[in-house]
Amino acid sequence: MSLDHFENFCKYLVKNNFETLFLDEWLESKKTSTSKKQVVITFDDGYLDNWVYAYPILKKYDLKGTIFVNPEFIDPSEENRYNLDDVWNKKIDRSQLAPLGFLNWSELQRMESTGVMDVQSHSMSHNFYFHSDQIKDIYNGQKQYDWMAWNNKPERKPYYTAESQQQYVPNGSPIFDFGRALGLRRYFPDKELVNYAIDMYSCNADNKNKTAQINKLNEKLKIYPGTYESDEEMEKRYRYELFESKRILEEKLNKKISYLCWPGGGYNQLSVDLSIEAGYKASTFSAKNNDFVKRNLGDYKSIRRFAMTSFISTPIKNHYIENPNFLVNLFKYHLGKNFNKNLYRIQKLKILILDRIFK
Repeated sequence: MSLDHFENFCKYLVKNNFETLFLDEWLESKKTSTSKKQVVITFDDGYLDNWVYAYPILKKYDLKGTIFVNPEFIDPSEENRYNLDDVWNKKIDRSQLAPLGFLNWSELQRMESTGVMDVQSHSMSHNFYFHSDQIKDIYNGQKQYDWMAWNNKPERKPYYTAESQQQYVPNGSPIFDFGRALGLRRYFPDKELVNYAIDMYSCNADNKNKTAQINKLNEKLKIYPGTYESDEEMEKRYRYELFESKRILEEKLNKKISYLCWPGGGYNQLSVDLSIEAGYKASTFSAKNNDFVKRNLGDYKSIRRFAMTSFISTPIKNHYIENPNFLVNLFKYHLGKNFNKNLYRIQKLKILILDRIFK
């Protein structure tokens, strides 16, 4: 999301008398209020730009936001880094801002203390894991597999947006079917198979022929099939994700953590049940996860969210939209405004046509 889009969106909320709430306030208001002008603004993952840009802008317009963070990604630094407040107060030039990275505890505590940001859980790890022995690809530095470095070098997680981590994943590593940590039973490939794949890649002059490499590895799978985690191991891992993240956030921020955002929308019956046992009041789900809201979860609430972005995505790439009011139009689309729905659809259709012409 671009800074201009976000600030124009905030101006729109203020101009049109929308009230921004924290999740506790929003759920409480739903018991009595019928207002259609209440909004919960959420930010996932705990990126540093939440402190550098989002927090000062929300404060400027007297608005509120909620950040879902993963403790494993918290930056170990101890001092508050520069943000837009420092630019506006003439302490630094805007070019000195460094938004890449993740939040530290001091910044989270500061945002909480001002009443502008509410911090909640996004689980511990935000990891992806293999969940079957089906080999889909061979690693050679592809951006979409950055998460493999998180598993190999978890201590470097806070730095992954600001540094290349390709050196932490050997070229030739097999990529199996994978998914979100809290929605699967983990598959562990045999180390002998993985080492064989890496050696084969390093010795192969024609590394572009991935199909041939995968076929060879599938033959080796018969000898080195790998293993799956047991029920006990899976539950232990889920408990770490859900209980430990809650405990750490409560300890560091001196507050109750009651809300959970599923990383990537990944969950299953076990993880939902454990989130209830952990003491979460509610968790979020995307507009695509309609099965979640149909479950009978008692007092546990499911909160539907809508994605806000500065891009229109196509199979070719993500297209940045220059229109400064794009986020406002997208918001109106999510509110059900037919004009804005049609405007978005026409805009996306034009981009799809241009993709076909110029691909």
